[in-house]
Amino acid sequence: MDDTRLLLLVEDDPLVRSTLAEALTGAGFEVLEAETAEAALDMVAQRDDLSVLFTDINLPGADGFALARAARRLRPKLPVVYASGRFREPDARRALPGAAFLAKPFSFACALRTLDRAIEDR
Repeated sequence: MDDTRLLLLVEDDPLVRSTLAEALTGAGFEVLEAETAEAALDMVAQRDDLSVLFTDINLPGADGFALARAARRLRPKLPVVYASGRFREPDARRALPGAAFLAKPFSFACALRTLDRAIEDR
């Protein structure tokens, strides 16, 4: 059985993205990185083996909510975890049902628990 967990990390801040990617790789994830929703959506279209989409809400161009909706049209069962430093809770009108939310700053342990739970609940 293949235990690889492929995560698509979408974050426009290069330092946050690289730090998270390194930590997630150390925790056993294979991590694909994107800076924009548009780049991320191309990856979703190309990869049918994604385990979870982990996206910042505030992105240049299309936001994380729009990305998640478009990604779910391509991969209806793809788990989504939103993150935001602006919002303390998700906008229920825009967030996908069943998606998880992390308010920045969050601990890495909390992020891992949230990602693991999202994948398990798939």
